[in-house]
Amino acid sequence: MFDGLNYAVFSRKNLYFTVSSVTRVQHEAVFPSMLHRSTELATIVSRKQKDGTLRHTATIRLKRNGEVFHCESRTFHKKATAKAWALEREQALRENPKEAVRTSSALPIGKMIDRYIEEKQAVEPLGRSKLQHLLLLRRLPIAECMASEVDAPRLISHIRSRRVSGTGPSTVLNDLIWLRVIYRYARAAWGIPLSMEAIGDATELCRAERLVARSRKRKRRLKREEIERICERFLSLGHRKSSPPMYLIFWFAIYSCRRQSEIMSMRLSDYDQDRGIWLVRNIKNPGGSQGNHQWMHITDALLPVINATIEDADLVARRKTMQDDRLFPFDPKTIGSYWTRHMQILGIEDLHFHDLRHEGCSRLAEDGLSIPDIQRVSLHESWSSLQIYVNRDARSQSLTRAEFALADARRHESV
Repeated sequence: MFDGLNYAVFSRKNLYFTVSSVTRVQHEAVFPSMLHRSTELATIVSRKQKDGTLRHTATIRLKRNGEVFHCESRTFHKKATAKAWALEREQALRENPKEAVRTSSALPIGKMIDRYIEEKQAVEPLGRSKLQHLLLLRRLPIAECMASEVDAPRLISHIRSRRVSGTGPSTVLNDLIWLRVIYRYARAAWGIPLSMEAIGDATELCRAERLVARSRKRKRRLKREEIERICERFLSLGHRKSSPPMYLIFWFAIYSCRRQSEIMSMRLSDYDQDRGIWLVRNIKNPGGSQGNHQWMHITDALLPVINATIEDADLVARRKTMQDDRLFPFDPKTIGSYWTRHMQILGIEDLHFHDLRHEGCSRLAEDGLSIPDIQRVSLHESWSSLQIYVNRDARSQSLTRAEFALADARRHESV
C-alpha cells in the first residue's frame, strides 16, 4: 500500500510521466498504468571502444518521488541485441510490476560483481590486482548471499573462515574494501537501496580483533649471493628465440625501477636517446592508469642494459617477425611464470619480481641521489609512496653488491 506518493518513469527521451497524489492504491494497480503510458522505458547508449568497436548499454530506470527505486542495465556488442533485451525486460515489468522491487532488493553479491566488472571494463580495463580479487570474491560462498540480506555477523564469519584457511589479514581486508566499492557503485549507478552499515560495523570489529590489517611494508633486499645464483641460472638457460632473456630483464627491472607490466610495454619508438629519457605509458595510478604517460630518466647503470637489449640478435629477429616495437616483445604473464618457476628451482624464498623495483629504488638512495632524482627514475608521485621501497638500513651490502656485466650477458653467444 502506498499513501500520497508520486510516481515517475524515466523514458528514453528524458521525459517523466507522473501520476500524482495516489492515495492508498495497491502498487500492482499503479505500475501497469504507469508502464503503459511510456512506449519506451529504456535508454540505449553506444560507446566507441579503443579498438574501434561499439558497445551498446541498455538501461531501464524507474523513479518514485524523484528517486530511483529500480534500475538495471546490460551491455551488448550489438545494438539490436540491446534493444531486444530492453523490450523483453519492459514486457516483464508490465506483466509483473512487483519484479521491479524484487530485482533490486534480491540481487546476489556474485551477480553484482559480474555486472560491476562488465560495466567498468566497457569503459576502461580494470587493474590486474583489482580484477583478480573481484573474480576471487565471485568464487567464494559469500557471493551466493543476497546483497540486501548480508549483515555484520555474516561478513565477520566470512572473514574468520578466510583467516582460518590461511589467508593473510591484508588480503581479507581487501574483501571488505571491494565489497564496499561494489555496494557504493550499486547504490549510485543502479539505484539499489543497499545499506553500508553492515560493512562498516564488520570492518570496525575485524580491525579491533586483528582479523584484518593493512599490508606491511616489504623490506626484502637481494643478497649478493642470491643475485649471483639468479644470474648464473638465467645465463645457463641459453638464449632461445621463443624464451625471454631473463638475465637482461632482471637487470633492466633493477636499474629502471619499473613494474613488470611496464617493462613489457616499453616501446623503442618512445626512447629518446639524445635526451636520455624514455616514455613509460599507462603507469599505475590510483586515479587510473590509462593515459598516465611519464618520461623516465635513463641512469648510467641502465644504459648498458638498454644497449645490450636493443642490439641482441634474437630480440631483433623476434621484433621483426612479430612486427613488435617493444623492447621486450613478451607477455608480462610469461615473465611472471618464468620468475616464479626459477625462484622455486633455486630455492630462493619470498622474492617477488616486484622486489626488484624496491631493490632499484634502494640502490639509488644508497648512491646518494636526492628524492626528486629518485622520482625521475621511479616515477613515484610523492615521497610517501616512494618511502615503502627505500630501505637504507642495508647500506653496507651495497659496498659489495653485484652489478650488470655486459660480458656475462653475451657469454651465451659463444656457447
